Amino acid sequence: MAVQIFKEEEHQRLFDKQGFIVLPFLTEAEVRLLDSFFDEVHPQLDKKGFFSGSYSSDYSYKKKASDAIVDVFTPHYERLFVNYTPFGAAFLCKAPGQNSALAAHQDWTIVDEEKALALNCWVPLCDITPENGPIMILPGSQFSNSKTLRAPTLPFFFSGNEDVIHSQLEPMLVKAGTAVILNQSVVHYSPDNTTDKIRKAITAGVKSSGAQMVFHYKLPQKDELEVFEEDDDFLIRFDDFFEDIGQRPKNGVSKGFIPFTFSCYGRDELIHVIADMKAKAGYTVNPFPMSTGNESKAKKSVLKKITHLLGLNYAKYSKKY
Repeated sequence: MAVQIFKEEEHQRLFDKQGFIVLPFLTEAEVRLLDSFFDEVHPQLDKKGFFSGSYSSDYSYKKKASDAIVDVFTPHYERLFVNYTPFGAAFLCKAPGQNSALAAHQDWTIVDEEKALALNCWVPLCDITPENGPIMILPGSQFSNSKTLRAPTLPFFFSGNEDVIHSQLEPMLVKAGTAVILNQSVVHYSPDNTTDKIRKAITAGVKSSGAQMVFHYKLPQKDELEVFEEDDDFLIRFDDFFEDIGQRPKNGVSKGFIPFTFSCYGRDELIHVIADMKAKAGYTVNPFPMSTGNESKAKKSVLKKITHLLGLNYAKYSKKY
């Protein structure tokens, strides 16, 4: 079921087709304002690699940054969206050098995607080039074309075959202040920043008005997910982000359990699925990487990591893959 969230019919059509849309967003003055605010709230920035404000353990910092960003973004939300609710924002920092890449992933399922939408508005505060770590998107990989649940304790539908994903990504080489608006389910990636300057950007969330925020937790040793209803600001409520996201939530209200079976595409099937996604989105399918014969070993390594994380029996699942 298509859910309307854009005012303009053409924007909605393109978003539904591609899973994302690129639109003019901030003014030059607003870019300068937010760039200065970034410096204000990061007076001694010594981060290396990639850093999101949501990783911080300082709730007051996260709340201050989120409120200020949403305040600037709201007139533009009003211009573009209908029946929507913002659910926070954070600064993103990609420092120069190696280890600043962000792995190919999908954002978590945080609303009932059969009935509602959740969007990620990614807005850079500098012009994006191939060298400073552009966001790269797999067109057509939205929920309507791949109905998978996503959570930090779950694998992705492409796990173990990231090279296949990388071959089909499209870089968003946009100007400062432009919004790349993604469906939360769209596969995206960001390579290293190989320049000598920090790449600053913002991620901000918008969802269908009235949509309940949710979070899924995989129960160890069980083929079940526990479903939690969460407050709209739960994404900035983690005390220790990387520790907390792998644990049963401290906040929220448990609404019970749903069955879940781990599944993963084989390489050949995944290639067919991704080619179909890109074609539906109106994009040319690039040549896929040749098989090296090492994929099975790599797949087993990834599968071991995933099954360990999920508390599953590797021997049982390795027979399937």
